[in-house]
Amino acid sequence: MAYSNIGNAIGAFERKLLTHAPFDDYLKGDEKALTGGQKVGLNLFITKGCTTCHNGMGVGGHMYQKRGLVKEWPTKDLGRFENTKNEADTYFFKVPSLCNITETGPYLHDGSVKSLEEMVSKMGEYQIGKTLNDEEVASVVEFLGSLKGRIDEEFIKVPEIPADGPDTPKGDS
Repeated sequence: MAYSNIGNAIGAFERKLLTHAPFDDYLKGDEKALTGGQKVGLNLFITKGCTTCHNGMGVGGHMYQKRGLVKEWPTKDLGRFENTKNEADTYFFKVPSLCNITETGPYLHDGSVKSLEEMVSKMGEYQIGKTLNDEEVASVVEFLGSLKGRIDEEFIKVPEIPADGPDTPKGDS
């Protein structure tokens, strides 16, 4: 097998790992792709300043940012500094993509935040300097639900394995 074939196979597999979410449809002009509540949450997500870090194709995932940007985060973890030894990287962490965020808890690199509601609340307080009330947190979390992609059922279907025959290679015994 040629190395180029291996690369092509891996590429084909990885392209199927991307899931298409209702928010993607909304961005393409389908006004009905989001519920009214998700649109309220999206508006809050934008107007409160979450898009400062969570933007682009993955709604984040392409930059490092200081955790505790406007209010010091209570941690002893020095973040990226631990790897780079560059003082400027102290308390900097990779901003995660929010695609499928409703499915990936617990949150933060160390799993220290258990719920998405708590994470949204903390991000508001420490990253953008705003105290979000329970209704605002719930609205943003409802919007984040629109980032959950649909899994292609063909991709996860159990493959049909051919029956053993006289030409089937035998395993080592």
